[in-house]
Amino acid sequence: MFSGHWSGADSNDDGTPYSTLTLKIHQSGNRISGQYCFITQNGNRIDCPTDDEENLHGVIKDNKARVTFDSSFGGKGGVAQLLLHGNKLSWHLKNEPQQGNFYAPDVYELTRQNDKEIKLQKIKVMSTKDFTVTLVSTCGDFNKSCQDVEYYGLRNKDQSQISLKGHTVEDDNSTVAKGMLFKNGNIEYLINFDPLKLKVSQGARVLVEQDGRWE
Repeated sequence: MFSGHWSGADSNDDGTPYSTLTLKIHQSGNRISGQYCFITQNGNRIDCPTDDEENLHGVIKDNKARVTFDSSFGGKGGVAQLLLHGNKLSWHLKNEPQQGNFYAPDVYELTRQNDKEIKLQKIKVMSTKDFTVTLVSTCGDFNKSCQDVEYYGLRNKDQSQISLKGHTVEDDNSTVAKGMLFKNGNIEYLINFDPLKLKVSQGARVLVEQDGRWE
């Protein structure tokens, strides 16, 4: 019933993602466990567990589950109700986490991702002198043309973060991706694969241009 990878998004007026909520849930009998991950403020706040840490547990009754969750910002024991209706899942915050900070939505709608979508997701991490960037392709290998790729950037000196959606870049008459392009307003983030490079520009002005390496 509840097992699966659930995700939802809330967008700005220009279509860029303001927030995303992802739940990875495993059900055993009437109990569930898994991961809660909320990215908000245009990627500037990422409240997600590290690696395979489980930060969500709960009990199911009928098509509802009452779950407790912990924040990576220190808040503990938050309570939410999950309502299952087909391939949709509603999140309703009941009690805020205590004894620390947290980021969690009051209400959010999520959709179950199918196994094919999950298997096609590929993730790579690149590092430059000043940034660590996680790139996600939903189309399989990174050399495949894709209209749905994601950028999660971390500036090392102050830990500020940003998340963006974009598409791959190809030469004319080619279906082989040579990079990825993301936009945040009038600022463009270009990832070139060979040689690996991050370039951030605003119009003709180059704000950042740094060589990278795959982790």
